[in-house]
Amino acid sequence: MISYHYLALNRQGRKIKGIIEASSTKEAFAQLRPRGLTIISLKKKYGLSSFSRENSTHTGKLFAFRVKNKEIIIFLRQFATLIIGGLPVVQALDVMIRQTNHAVLKEGIVQVKKDVEAGMPLSEAMAKHPRIFSSFIHNMVKAGEAGGVLNIVLTRLTGYLESTENIAQRVKAALRYPVFVMLMALGLIGALVFLVLPEMKSLFQDSFQAELPFITQVILDLSDFVRTKFYFVLLIIGALGFVYYYLAKKYDRVAYLIDMLKLKIPVIGKLYHRICLSRFTRTLAILFNSGVPILDSLDMTAKTSGNKVIEKAIMEAKSSLKEGETIAEPLSNCPIFPPMVVSMISVGEKTGALDQMLNKISDFYDHEIETTVDSLASLIEPLLLGFLGVTIGIAVIAMYLPYFSVFEYIGG
Repeated sequence: MISYHYLALNRQGRKIKGIIEASSTKEAFAQLRPRGLTIISLKKKYGLSSFSRENSTHTGKLFAFRVKNKEIIIFLRQFATLIIGGLPVVQALDVMIRQTNHAVLKEGIVQVKKDVEAGMPLSEAMAKHPRIFSSFIHNMVKAGEAGGVLNIVLTRLTGYLESTENIAQRVKAALRYPVFVMLMALGLIGALVFLVLPEMKSLFQDSFQAELPFITQVILDLSDFVRTKFYFVLLIIGALGFVYYYLAKKYDRVAYLIDMLKLKIPVIGKLYHRICLSRFTRTLAILFNSGVPILDSLDMTAKTSGNKVIEKAIMEAKSSLKEGETIAEPLSNCPIFPPMVVSMISVGEKTGALDQMLNKISDFYDHEIETTVDSLASLIEPLLLGFLGVTIGIAVIAMYLPYFSVFEYIGG
């Protein structure tokens, strides 16, 4: 998409400036005319956001500018506070432009403000910047605009995003120390295998013609393979990365199988499963409670579920609902949804308290996630220490065993 600066006259004859995104000038004109604008000039815009979008389109997401969830949450929280305080949307956006330091986010808010000033709804203006405001965010804003409760919806939205970000940070914090220890262990083992043992090999075999112990020989052979055939390792890593990132995005079946495998990983899979269920129930609850139609809510929940297995089950529930059936019935046929979740959703549908039941399920799984993360943190530490002790012990044994062979060789 290309950004265009436009200068136009509105129905009252006043000049209006703004920015619009379109694939061509023809499409830009087609978007502006229904607003009752008479186009005076239309020029391409070059700048940070244009570079970001072009970079995202042509070179992928690797080098594209990103806005962290934390920055978006801070913006939404402050913006919600301004709206609750009675400030008009345009003035609130103007305040946020002055308050925001993140360059990409600031540029996005500037363009949103210009579009709103030109008469575009806030949700549509946000939808033009999907790398900043996700479909979930702008659909929530759209629901708030439609119901006249934008302040309430923004408060719920920020609370939800803060909750999910908090869970993500807790998981990262629990894994930070184990990852650090693992990297230290691998670094130490790598130094022994690639620096120390090869020198020992030349010393014992070339100088003494002594036969190396089996364990030492195995480690040395592994070291030689990695050092001389390292491209095989790179090819394997590259092939796995290709399967995960390319095939998973291109073929839904591959993505479905990968997500299914994620759920079956011992311990970690259980945590991932609970996170997915919590996200599903919380997202559906907040959308349903904010006045978004149930079919649209299911569609958005499926897209933001983060797991193809859950996404497929949700879309089946949507199809079932279209045919006059319940949401719970198709979910009961998917093993990923526990009976407790299905039964509570069923009760919620029958009693008209679906959002309350969904929130209770999400609260339950949030507590389970916290408990699991704390348990993993306390369990991983001794396991890693044991792993570190065993691996270093094997490396030390592999280093010292050749000395006994030399003694036997000399004694013989």
